[in-house]
Amino acid sequence: MLEPPNLDPTAVRRQFSQRAGSAARADFLLAEVESRLLERLDPVRIEPATVLDVGCGAGRSLVALARRFPSASLLGVDASAGMASAARAALAPPPRGWLARLLDGPPAALAQVAIADAAALPLADATIDLLWSSMALHWFDAPAQALAEWHRVLKPGGVLAVSFLGVDTLAELRALGAGVMSFHDLHDVGDLLLSTGFADPVMDSERLTLSWSTPQSMLADLRALGGNALRGRRPGLCGRGAHAGWLHALEALRRPDGRLHASVELVFGHAWCPQRKRRADGLATVEFLPRRRGGAEGAR
Repeated sequence: MLEPPNLDPTAVRRQFSQRAGSAARADFLLAEVESRLLERLDPVRIEPATVLDVGCGAGRSLVALARRFPSASLLGVDASAGMASAARAALAPPPRGWLARLLDGPPAALAQVAIADAAALPLADATIDLLWSSMALHWFDAPAQALAEWHRVLKPGGVLAVSFLGVDTLAELRALGAGVMSFHDLHDVGDLLLSTGFADPVMDSERLTLSWSTPQSMLADLRALGGNALRGRRPGLCGRGAHAGWLHALEALRRPDGRLHASVELVFGHAWCPQRKRRADGLATVEFLPRRRGGAEGAR
């Protein structure tokens, strides 16, 4: 069963907004996951007219999706106002001279970006052909409601492409007693996709080992990926002694190559929205078709 994470959603939004100006620091992992998720779309033959990126962050996936589907209309949503602002800046068209603006009018941005909750999208039913969400699902305080909302806005025949951190992520830090957030099991997400109404979900995972030269650089990168938004976290900054203690404890992760190592489990999935969608109220649509003439009567 997919459980909500042990996170404070207000703290999640605040921390991502605070990091919006330095979002590129997290690209060491986000860019790799984005590339691998795009590769998994290669066998899926789609030419979407509308693409939605849920949890778009600073907009790097929207840029990649614009290159992949140049004729599609793109929309990104993020619950963090700071990240949405950073995404708009990244997707804004380059400045042009006054004559070009006069002749051609204002250039269009690569995508539109809105502030919205993943479980309450400002979209009508069945309006999206491809729903993309990379490295965001593990941050949602209502993952089951988010998947139901994604099913609602996808068109029949539409595709969901998703990636997130799996349950074994940062197991080494957890073993040291660090307050690591909980992550989703890929089997639970696959089961939930089916129970929500998606068809033919395909889930797989990969493990990466990340390494750092110092504990300080390790903590800085982990903060860039989202930081500590646990409900039971310490209110305020920890003291110098506690910080020094953690730097010392992290030395246990140093291997013979001289670097500190920790692993992440990357989970990838895609699923289809069936041609006959399940109704939001759980009822099934009954379709009456005219009787076809044939069989014994048609053989006469």
